[in-house]
Amino acid sequence: MWLCRCVLSLLLLVTFPALTRGQSMYGLTLGNYAGVNNIGINPSGIQNSKTWLDIQFFGMEQFVQNNFLYEKKSDYSFSHFFQGGYQWPTHSEGYGTEVRNFYHYENLKPKSAYISNQLLGPSAMLIYGKHAFAITTAFRNLVSAHNLPYELANFLYLGLNYKPQQMINYNDVRPFSFAQMAWAEIGLTYSYEVYGRAFNRINAGITVKRLFGYAGTYVNVSNLNYTVINDSTVHVANLKAEMGMSIPVDYQTDMPAGTTAFRGGGFGVDLGVTYTRLLRSHQEQYFTKLCAQRYEDYVYRIGLALVDVGGIRFNSNAQKLVIDNRSSYWDQVTRIKFKSINQMIDTISIKFYGDKTSAKVAEKFTLWLPSALSVQFDYHLTMFTYINASLIYPVTFAKASVTRPAELTITPRYERRWLEVSLPVSLYDWYLPRVGLAMRVYGFTIGCDKMGGFFNFSDFTGLDFYFSIKFFLDKGSCRLRNNKHCGNLEFGPG
Repeated sequence: MWLCRCVLSLLLLVTFPALTRGQSMYGLTLGNYAGVNNIGINPSGIQNSKTWLDIQFFGMEQFVQNNFLYEKKSDYSFSHFFQGGYQWPTHSEGYGTEVRNFYHYENLKPKSAYISNQLLGPSAMLIYGKHAFAITTAFRNLVSAHNLPYELANFLYLGLNYKPQQMINYNDVRPFSFAQMAWAEIGLTYSYEVYGRAFNRINAGITVKRLFGYAGTYVNVSNLNYTVINDSTVHVANLKAEMGMSIPVDYQTDMPAGTTAFRGGGFGVDLGVTYTRLLRSHQEQYFTKLCAQRYEDYVYRIGLALVDVGGIRFNSNAQKLVIDNRSSYWDQVTRIKFKSINQMIDTISIKFYGDKTSAKVAEKFTLWLPSALSVQFDYHLTMFTYINASLIYPVTFAKASVTRPAELTITPRYERRWLEVSLPVSLYDWYLPRVGLAMRVYGFTIGCDKMGGFFNFSDFTGLDFYFSIKFFLDKGSCRLRNNKHCGNLEFGPG
């Protein structure tokens, strides 16, 4: 338990300097003008775009959500984030002397949290007949807490002096985890029309990403049997866990370490396929200019993809620890004052193994991306209206992994070249209903998947926001630049 609290502090240390957050961006990724942004949910989807050229200059998404801490709606206002020197309300928990900024849910459900950000760098997409190509750049920072036992969450936030839970033996046999990873990535995408006949078309796509790891930390606990005896004593009867850490800090001095920009590298891959039921019979395209390519309207589309498969091998400034079914007795925990991260690691090894080295098993580890299965169904209702149903379902390939939440979303949208409005209605992590709103005016998109974070309709548990600035050219756009005939333009932009 105390080990988890130490690592949580390290997660916050790495995360808060880049306190931006993000998740799905449905208003940016689902439409027929999504272009290069559609790659994030299905790399085969870019070929369905109404544009043949799509260039993104910059974008950002921010997201945070949890089911443990909240601020009362009577105390919350979105404007507080922009008020310099604003003091958040505090309250007493009715024991001890400490005060808290947030309240906590007292139910017995496992606790989870997800913080994510993306800085979307320069990216571009080009469609050439049956072929589509794209290059993307981004910086991503993710933090996840998954299946955290309720009583452990209480101890981590409220401290060992939370008397209602003292002198109770807790045996948590259900695995739980913390993870944080920050990295830069460059992706190359290729999509191809593998079948086109009558009213049917099938596209397949792949994205290969080179990953540059900036920081990574994880704790995975398979079994934890412990008792908090009093506000400074913990008896751990059994612990089976592993931990990895690679952060930009000198472990001996706790000062920033800037010897290298990145502490590891790896690869990621996205794979996807899309079936389209066309409105008119498919015809082979013959064009002399890229702008003359036709857009083929559709009745519905079904897409299936596996995204973010891969990981980063951290091998610089890295430590991996394993506690294999060991017991320990921690006396006077609150009086321990570590002078460095190395001293903390040494103490953990001594407490569980009796020496400084037995818990340390390697100076490298691999941390996996937040892999997920992505399913999309898009139906063309009327000339300018559509409805989309999407599912993001987490898939885990290793214990050392960032875990993303599940999400089921229904998104109606109004879509034209110069204006698009969408209203995503989602069920987050199978428990939280959310309503969002997004708007695109030509190449500028702004939106959120949870409007409640900007108002005090309910208790505040999370917030999200995203935007993108881009430039695009429509299929059949030759006629927009001159009045001369330019290929087959009868299916130009709507």
